[in-house]
Amino acid sequence: MGKRREQLISFGGVVALALALPIFLRGVNYVQRVMVGAEGRLAAIAIETDHPLGPLPKPWQAIAQGGEIETTFLDDNAKDQVTSIKPQFIRIDHIYDGFNVVSGSGPNISFDWSNLDKLVDKILATGATPFLSLSYMPTSISQSDIVDAPRDWNDWTTVVQKTIEHYSGDRGLNNVYYEVWNEPDLFGKWTMGGKKDYKRLYASAAKGADQARNVKAFKLGGPATTGLYKNWLDNFLPFILENKLRFDFFSWHRYDLDVNKYTEDVAKVDDWLNNHPYFSNTEKIVSEMGPSSDKDSVNNTSMGAAHLIASAREFLFKIKYGFNFSVKDGPGNDNGWGLISSTDNPKPRYLALQMLNKLGDSRLSVSGEGTWVRAIAAQNANSYQVVVVNYDPKNSHSEVVPVTFIDLVPGEFILSQTGLDGQSTKSKIATTEAILQSQIPMSPNSAVLLELTPQKSDLEN
Repeated sequence: MGKRREQLISFGGVVALALALPIFLRGVNYVQRVMVGAEGRLAAIAIETDHPLGPLPKPWQAIAQGGEIETTFLDDNAKDQVTSIKPQFIRIDHIYDGFNVVSGSGPNISFDWSNLDKLVDKILATGATPFLSLSYMPTSISQSDIVDAPRDWNDWTTVVQKTIEHYSGDRGLNNVYYEVWNEPDLFGKWTMGGKKDYKRLYASAAKGADQARNVKAFKLGGPATTGLYKNWLDNFLPFILENKLRFDFFSWHRYDLDVNKYTEDVAKVDDWLNNHPYFSNTEKIVSEMGPSSDKDSVNNTSMGAAHLIASAREFLFKIKYGFNFSVKDGPGNDNGWGLISSTDNPKPRYLALQMLNKLGDSRLSVSGEGTWVRAIAAQNANSYQVVVVNYDPKNSHSEVVPVTFIDLVPGEFILSQTGLDGQSTKSKIATTEAILQSQIPMSPNSAVLLELTPQKSDLEN
């Protein structure tokens, strides 16, 4: 009897704890809300499950690599890892100076695509399409170095024409993006006007694009500046219109811990484009992005991963793609920008992309986001899903987040909860109501994928 009594007491304690936990969590949230005050608002996430809103855009399925190890970043191990995060586009720069493409000038200009083709083939093998930054100036046609103007602008036109004819023509690639230069305000000190006028650099490239023959659909754009500059756009767009130049996308770069800066960028671009109505439907692309432009540890932490998810949430329906930089670290420097270390170890930002890519293709409505907590919801064949992230650049804000699935068909469900490390827990939950709620404790810069699956599905099989 004594042992039986102890078991009953133990069982009773578990039941009491289970009954008290929701009350405790609500109390924690109440205290938090009182303490937070005017500093921000806490989240109470609600997902509407009964009607998908349409396709879920995935602007995060784009990654970029710089010149540090551009010829080698897609070795066999990294290629498999990159394939698993399902990039739609991989951006590379230094395509001329890094791969010995161009020799000679004028009537003696010639092209050798063999080295660049090897990398493009590896990009294609991941399932991605190349996004080619038309940079930098081939030394054989330059006035001095790789960031200078050409001696003869006709040579630059020819280089761009032949590049497009090779990849969008001879190679038969569809929907390649060609971006005119990389960070022209930094690399070459190009400006809007003056001796080194980016408008002329772009116009000569656009002329080459127009002259390209027997090519599949492609896109041309720029300017890929280091930040967002109104004077560039206000001077550039009237020039494009006046000279009837092709311009398919507007691109810029943003490295900033403050995710609100990404949102502000898009709002500014939309406002500026509205002043130039002809360009109001131009694609917007952040062709390099990350928490820091420096090679520092924030790129390699849970904060960097939470930053990636939070910025992806901010970009939904606002831009076409945001290219996380970079794919892989250079040798001996695993505190670089890479999603993957030089020894092929995945970093937290890589794991964040893995989490985002588990979302299905049908978007679900989400409400109740807070100052720190954001969410993206989707539906796949079996489950209702939501990625919830608590992003705090101060690394101090914790929160217990109520996550509620509403408009359910009552019944039994399996709730799966997966963290950035891939560790999952599953629990069976039954409800006689049309709603189901779970309380999710979230430490600073944590993220979780919740998947709610009707038990009649084959999730357990």
